[in-house]
Order: sequence, then structure tokens, then C-alpha cells
Amino acid sequence: MSIDQSKLKATKFPGVFRMADGRLLARVTVRIGDKTILRKQVMPEGATEADAVKATLDMREAVKNPPPPSIPMPLPPTTTQTFEAYCVSWMAIRTSRVTPSTRDTYEDALHNFIVPRLGHLACKDITRQALESWLVWAQNLKRKGSAKPYAQDTMRQWWRTLKTVLSDMTADLDLPDPTRRLRPPQRPELQPVREQHTLDAKAIGDMLAACKAKYPTRLAEVATMALTGARAGEVYALKWDVIDFAKGQIVIRRSLSRGVLLERTKTKTQRVVPMHADLAEILLAHRNYQIANQVAGLDLGMVFLSDDGQMRDPNSAKKLWPRLAKLAGIDQKISPQVLRRTLNTLMLSAQVDRITLRAIMGHTSEAMTARYAGIGDAAKTDAINRIRPSLALVPKA
Repeated sequence: MSIDQSKLKATKFPGVFRMADGRLLARVTVRIGDKTILRKQVMPEGATEADAVKATLDMREAVKNPPPPSIPMPLPPTTTQTFEAYCVSWMAIRTSRVTPSTRDTYEDALHNFIVPRLGHLACKDITRQALESWLVWAQNLKRKGSAKPYAQDTMRQWWRTLKTVLSDMTADLDLPDPTRRLRPPQRPELQPVREQHTLDAKAIGDMLAACKAKYPTRLAEVATMALTGARAGEVYALKWDVIDFAKGQIVIRRSLSRGVLLERTKTKTQRVVPMHADLAEILLAHRNYQIANQVAGLDLGMVFLSDDGQMRDPNSAKKLWPRLAKLAGIDQKISPQVLRRTLNTLMLSAQVDRITLRAIMGHTSEAMTARYAGIGDAAKTDAINRIRPSLALVPKA
């Protein structure tokens, strides 16, 4: 039905409007990546505002977490089928088991850089020699419309995807692993050691002071990244239900990937991170501001919200980092990963043992998970407190 937007009357509830005939309209706008999705529902006669609010929450949840697509059962793989056919079946199964960002990485590597060169071969013909030929091609490939080669990290991402597919293929078909003793694509002119970009304690304090002065509404998210070492996707996935001011703790158990809120972290394990005393004060002020101003999207329970009341996308801070660097006089790139490495480095300098450090940062492997599972809250709190005296943080008002 057509709805005259000019005759809608806003209620005190975000997304709930009263139409000219007295019925309620529930409407939500959800941004996922670069797409904006609008959903609306006319409530039946007699529906209350509480019913309409529930409808907005249900519609938002349905858009952000749609039911997984049905996956057709692929035909059993054979050694004579093409590698391209195997990759199609492999992706159909993998799509439901990985995060959206990982899925996009796989699809890009397979579609643009792997299948065009190897897809015509039968699975049994994906040999060491075929892969060596692909490696030479990848190392000499130039970017489209440019004479520059691809970055080494990008080429290694293709290689990791190819190795993952081949690992499953050789297991499915009982074939020898053709990737043994092969090195990933590399550019010989590059230095083998990756430069470690980190800040010092003073720079962190200067950056937070600059953020408070110029961008006060963004202070909480910047401070959370700087003082927890959490990944950007973990920070923007935080809800108030995992922040315990009484205990001074944050439970990292969700992540945000391509606009989708996941009930798991990158390592699929949750961890407890102590709150730095300054961070607790900043987050409490941020919470009080949200409640006092009844900001749009408050009902979502998200710690960090966009101006239109949606989950804040990690990409929304891309322009913020260079501005903060300039304001703070930092002649170096700032990013969430730089802040994560910085906290890691500061705690190492404060002689925090590596097992406790792993428990806080979420650096994990199967072998390490069991070892730091017993690290107590007191040990982690002590680790965070060790760096506090050296941080020249935001001046008290």
C-alpha cells in the first residue's frame, strides 16, 4: 500500500510513526556495508506502541541476520573433474562456515587469481609443477591499469586461499599434497622483516587528549582500542551487556564483519579484558551521554552507534586516524592495528609475561588456549595497571 510520508507523525519511539488513520507504522533503515536497506510494516488496528517497537527490532534483526541460504548437496568430487568445478562446490559448503570477510577473501582470490589460471585442469593434474608455474605468474602479475606489482601480503593471501582449497581437495580425493615445500609468492626486492609500527606511551596520551578536545563523541571508541588492544571488529561489536563497571572488566565475545554482528570472535573464543581506570571513566561518561540524550539506536544496546542509530562500521573511523595524528603531532600512521601492537609492546616493556599477554590480546593457538585458560582476573588487571603510570592520558576536567 502507498503511504503518504507527509502525514506520518513521529512518536517518542525511534522508528515508530502514527499514520493519518490512527494506525502505527514501524520503519527501520539498516546500513550493511555500502548498502542501505529499508523495511516497514503497517501495524494492525489495536496494536500498541510497544508492539510497533518490537516489530522494528524484529525487522532489524531479520535484515542483519538473515537465515542462511539453502546449500545444494554437491556431487561427490572426482579426480577427473575440473579444479574449477571443485572450487564451486567447495565455496558452496564453506560459505556457511566462515565470516563474511573471509568469504569475500576466498571469492576474490579464487575468482580473479586462481581459477583463471588453474581452473581448467583436472583435480589430479594440480601438481607441484603446475603450482610452481602459478607462483611465477603471481609474482610477476601487475595491477590493472598500473605497472606496479601486487603487494606481497596480497599475493600471500591468494596462496593461503589456494592452500586451504588444496588441503581439502587432496583429503577428499586421497591425492598427494602438491604444496609441500613450496614457498608463497614473494617479491625479492622487499625486505623480509615487516616494519613494526607502534606508538609510545606519550603519543597515546597526546592522541587521546587531541580526540577529547576536537572529537569528544569519538573519544570512547578510540580509548577502547588504545587501552584494550581489541581488534576493530571486536570493539565495534561491543554491547553494554559485556561491560561490567563494578568488576572493571570487558568480555570480548562478539565481532563485527562486513556489517554483520557475529556471536563469536576471530579466534572463536571469548576473553576477559580488564578496564584501565581511565577507560572505565571514559566509557561511563559515554554511557551517561547516550542515556541523557536518548540517542538514536539506544535500544540496540550497542556501545558505539552511528549518527543514524545503527551499528558503527569500523570503516567510519578511516578519516579520523590521520586527523588525530596531525592534531597530536604524531608523524606516523595510526590505525586500530597500530594501537593493538602498541598496547602489546607497552605491556612487554612493563615485563608482563607472555601467557598473560596472550590472554588479554587474544593471541591464541590450540596449544596456547589450554595454557592461558587458567589466567586469573587479578593477573590480567595487574598487567593493565603496570602501564598506567607511564601513560600521559586525558587531563582531568
